[in-house]
Amino acid sequence: MYTHKFKDCRSLSELPWFKINDAGRLVLAEPEKVGPIIDFHSHLGFAIFFSPPLDLRRRAPETLHNFPMRGVEVDLDLESGLNLELNQPGRVVKQYIQSMFTNKGDQATHTVPNIKEEMADMNIERAIVMAIDFPFGAQNSEAYLDAMRGEDSLVPFVAVNPLRPGWEERMDRHIANGARGLKVHPYSEFMTSDHPFVIRMLRRWERYGLPVLFHTAFNSIAPGFLQLLARMETYEKALRRFPNIKFVLGHAGMDFFEKAIEYAHKYDNVYLEIDGQPPANLERICDSVDHSRLLFGTDWPFFPMALALAKVFIGVRGDESLTRKLLYDNAAELLGSSQPSSASASA
Repeated sequence: MYTHKFKDCRSLSELPWFKINDAGRLVLAEPEKVGPIIDFHSHLGFAIFFSPPLDLRRRAPETLHNFPMRGVEVDLDLESGLNLELNQPGRVVKQYIQSMFTNKGDQATHTVPNIKEEMADMNIERAIVMAIDFPFGAQNSEAYLDAMRGEDSLVPFVAVNPLRPGWEERMDRHIANGARGLKVHPYSEFMTSDHPFVIRMLRRWERYGLPVLFHTAFNSIAPGFLQLLARMETYEKALRRFPNIKFVLGHAGMDFFEKAIEYAHKYDNVYLEIDGQPPANLERICDSVDHSRLLFGTDWPFFPMALALAKVFIGVRGDESLTRKLLYDNAAELLGSSQPSSASASA
């Protein structure tokens, strides 16, 4: 039985899967035993609204995660976002506000060199990097594609906001520039995922044969207006209408993971990405869902990659076959089977 409470993220080194190396970094203790990993949910720094562009190719001396490596108690039995908010109320909101006006601060450390450094620490071979774009202001998808060009270990999933004029041409351009998936986030789109504008966007996206990751649901402390945008029932219309799109439910529905399980049973095109889920929830998910449709994610840089891994190592209860499917095999198969179609994307 492993403890689930720690002084901070660095103290995860008390678990047998981690250690502090000679450089003082938290790393996997036996990477060759764990094997390679694919992170199916990460980001780079966001420039929102009026912020100047970030230098996403710059190496920062230290990554400043939203959930700090030091100074915040870790409770693995809590959803990770709730864990942070209970210890440092308002921290994430303050960081979002900062990213609206400046390219300084924590988000300036969320760069290509920094994610690659942490990936090496955790034996992560590839990371799917998700952009988020609002209807106006800075456009992160283009910045991400530029920053990740030539980086084989980073797989870009773009955002296409249907409220921004010219979204059809922008979608086509993103595909031509290397996008390998779509991130749909109701908070940044200002609409639910069953809105006619989103359905129209998905209809066009379907022609490319590439996967879609939905941000799903919310935790118990999310503001009410955000809860309205991300209710679990708002995703089913797309899951049902587009059986040829492989949909990934990001965060596996957070507090509403039972609904995510229901969708995975009902629709063969649904995968669950489990970042943030506590070990007990993960056990329930793994006991209920076909293991070939489970994906690992970290939500870096909101959280250190080790935090998500710790929950997985405990939640899989020593099942080596499940561990390999969750950490690598399923993602590798999904990415390998999802190549951009040459079909016309004309309206």
